[in-house]
Amino acid sequence: MFWDKLFGSKKQDDADNGRSSADIKKEQSGFDASAITETPISAELMANATRTTPSSAEESENEVTELKFTVRFSDCDEYNRLKLSRLFQFTEEAALSDAERKGYGLWNMMKAGYGCAVTRMKLRWNHTPVLGEELRVSTWAKENYKDKVIYKDYFVQDSRGNVLMEGTSSWLLVDLKTGKAVAPSISPYPVPILEGKDALPEKLDVLSMGLFPKVIDQVQGRNTDMDVNHHVNHCRYVDWVLDALSREEIKNRGIRSIQMNYIHQIPLGEKVDIVRFKDTKHHVVLFGMNAEDMKRNPLKARCHFQARVGFRE
Repeated sequence: MFWDKLFGSKKQDDADNGRSSADIKKEQSGFDASAITETPISAELMANATRTTPSSAEESENEVTELKFTVRFSDCDEYNRLKLSRLFQFTEEAALSDAERKGYGLWNMMKAGYGCAVTRMKLRWNHTPVLGEELRVSTWAKENYKDKVIYKDYFVQDSRGNVLMEGTSSWLLVDLKTGKAVAPSISPYPVPILEGKDALPEKLDVLSMGLFPKVIDQVQGRNTDMDVNHHVNHCRYVDWVLDALSREEIKNRGIRSIQMNYIHQIPLGEKVDIVRFKDTKHHVVLFGMNAEDMKRNPLKARCHFQARVGFRE
């Protein structure tokens, strides 16, 4: 993988960290989805998944999934604006709903031994929603790129149909037994592709390290950060990134876009150093680096995530 080449391989002493060789092997492989199979699936949830299955192949392939949200008080920051992490959660809910409607939903995939993992995501907005606004979040799968990555796009519109935000994301199909990515074409529930419809017509690249790195914060995976996959939910990373910005940057410069690259999952208790590089004119780049690795050798530390925030001014 890219980070192995960049930082080099790392041998860790089992006696020093208390982890088994199997645990270390899972961490080094990247996304470990095997624990999902331990999650109980209730009859009610399975019934709901069945009811959301599309009635026909034509409906499945030709329609965009849309969910409606109202920006509530609890969704807003101190400036009465929708929190970016909540916006990520809205797109997450839309993606899950889209998968259920089109037959490759969470529970069906888990029963078949597969899962989906978001690896990169970028959102760019023209207007930040505020308290009370009615939103329509739509999503669809637009491409199976080289039978390795599924690209899924997003639109967020207001009640009048104005486009407030465009987004794109990349997803991997994961074998839950091995925790490794496999070709989407082998899925027992194929992902319908809506070709020719783009929200953001771009591929998301690995972010380059900037100059003068500085550790500005440290975070840790807590109980309330975990999701059904038994690691920190990808939306939580967005809060960590914004907490690393200054109040002036958030209030006065205004955030125009954010890209998140998810490299290694963060399990419960894992500590992560937030590293900020020298800013460019309109962007700031931050990496989430494994804190224990940073103590030993920063040049060989595992990177959990990358983020690039774009400002309006």
